[in-house]
Amino acid sequence: MILKSGKQIEQFEVSGSHYEVGLAIGSHFARAIHRFFDNYERLQRYFLPFYQTSTGMSCYQSFLDLHRARFPAYMRELEGIAEGANRPFKEVFLVNLRGEFSGLLSTVPGAGENGEEGCTDCLVLTADAALIGHNEDGSPAAASHMYVIKVNLDSGSSFTALSYPGFLPGNAFGYNAAGILHTADHVAPQPIKIGAGRHFLARSLLEAGTLEEAVRNITAPDRASGFNYNIGSLSDRKILSVEVSPERHHIHEVRGCYTHTNHYIQLTDQKQEITQSSQKRLTHSRALGQTAPKLDAAIVLSVLGDRTDPDYPIHRDASPPDDNATLCSALFDLDQCSLKIYPDHPLQQPDSFLEVKLI
Repeated sequence: MILKSGKQIEQFEVSGSHYEVGLAIGSHFARAIHRFFDNYERLQRYFLPFYQTSTGMSCYQSFLDLHRARFPAYMRELEGIAEGANRPFKEVFLVNLRGEFSGLLSTVPGAGENGEEGCTDCLVLTADAALIGHNEDGSPAAASHMYVIKVNLDSGSSFTALSYPGFLPGNAFGYNAAGILHTADHVAPQPIKIGAGRHFLARSLLEAGTLEEAVRNITAPDRASGFNYNIGSLSDRKILSVEVSPERHHIHEVRGCYTHTNHYIQLTDQKQEITQSSQKRLTHSRALGQTAPKLDAAIVLSVLGDRTDPDYPIHRDASPPDDNATLCSALFDLDQCSLKIYPDHPLQQPDSFLEVKLI
């Protein structure tokens, strides 16, 4: 890994079983986990009070039983994180089901996903460039608390991912030793049901050996909610954007320039919430891509860094009326086998980045 000047993103390498990996992450990042959880309004104001109700406890138990049966290894990771950080397991599990519980609470003012979640992707595939650009947008409470982890599991799986404190790796962006890389965009399908959580499906991408296996993992049946997954394969030199809802999915193979924000654009009849920010970011990012004289890394970064719209910019700073912030930007270059992570604004501080070689 090569770190240029600017803000630091902490890196941490860990090996062992799923539980040992979680325990090490929880122990090492305990302070960050406590700060994030203590200040995460969604957890404190909505999830925990809902958990105390009979309906909330019933939903929690149903999700718990399902995930222990379907994702026992990932549940062991969460148990390790909770123990290592000395945080109640129910809080760690609830936060990793934030999309599902926000959907279940969508009728409670302020509790739903609408207005908080984000991310913008700009994907390019031409004869001269194969790029995945991603703005990681989220709660300002996570600012300066995210980290890059490199995991070597006893099973032989190895991956690197940007992670939020206390989260399973995978819901932001990452790549594995098989050359499968991905980013994830929030979407808000309705209704939400009891099923496999999107953080757990995203985590499974980090252990996919092929592009086909990656798609199978995220489209496995009995899903609770949805994500848009942008997946690249180094060996295939191919990029897919896969919209996933509880019942359906759509696979778009990228050619030229393709952008995605935080609503379904291929699953057009999916009931969903669409924020003004998501719609405006999509419209503007599309226009920037369509008018670009050349599709290259500079154009992708110019899209990710755009702040033309004073209310709903692509690169966000949590200024009203938009309450999200761009926490960092990432650029995967499949041809150069590299990932650059920009903790600062990618245009204002273009030399401030963490560079990771994918192979």
